[in-house]
Amino acid sequence: MVLLRFKKSKKCWDIINKKEKQEGDLYLDGELRKKLDFAKQQQKKNNDVVGILSGDEGSGKTALGGNIMRYMTDDKFNPEEDLIGAEDNEFVMDKLEKIPKAGGIMFDEGNTYFLSTETMRREQRELHKLFSIFRQKNLFVLIVAPSFFRLNTYFALDRSRFHIRTYIRKGERGFFAYFGDAKKQKLYGIGKKNHNYDATPPNFRGRFTKCYALETPEYISYKEKSLRDTFASFKKEKIKIPTEFMIKQKIIGELIANNQDIKTKEIASILNLTNQRVNQIKSKMKN
Repeated sequence: MVLLRFKKSKKCWDIINKKEKQEGDLYLDGELRKKLDFAKQQQKKNNDVVGILSGDEGSGKTALGGNIMRYMTDDKFNPEEDLIGAEDNEFVMDKLEKIPKAGGIMFDEGNTYFLSTETMRREQRELHKLFSIFRQKNLFVLIVAPSFFRLNTYFALDRSRFHIRTYIRKGERGFFAYFGDAKKQKLYGIGKKNHNYDATPPNFRGRFTKCYALETPEYISYKEKSLRDTFASFKKEKIKIPTEFMIKQKIIGELIANNQDIKTKEIASILNLTNQRVNQIKSKMKN
């Protein structure tokens, strides 16, 4: 891994000696950096670049994703604005509109936009349109998902250029495997049946560390607030709106209950019901 620091004066990343390490410096795998530099070149050529990052729960995929976003945005990555999580599903368009040309956006795990289903979800249909916008704005888009094989083929094969799989080894997180476009296609084709990530070897393997941008007090506070808001929304009672059928049944029940002295046959004739149905309602009202 190389230790990097973005120099605003030179508008580039400098390699820093480990002895000079400061808070906020970025550790990045050397081979992965080369791939990301190629992605930056593609953006400069008016292309967009879509990558997929998957891994088991707790394997650190969000942390690696944050580090990738820091590098791709020249350390301008702001998780509150440039990261779309499950709690942000209804604010997706608002966040996407704010992303500048040649910027970056990260879809964190928990959203359902890219999952494979027999019937295309409304969100996925919208994303097909959005991806054409991504191309026009030359965006770098990183999709973080628990499983690569559960993704819709449009995103897994047609629109993404690479796949990174994070994993835990001997109880330690911080490991990843990189699959380029050709390897990604082969992995999906062979491994999808049994969700086998060893179906084909990766282009290379590497290490990663925690993401500084996701560890700041400001972002932790933001995530805690989002979590509280989510719990609060669950606790709100949903008001049941009575249907036309429910209203009609209530009125009929009240009419019968308030006219017990009228014969069943007459009530049935007035309400256009059978005698049996009127007797059932009378019995129910008594109980």
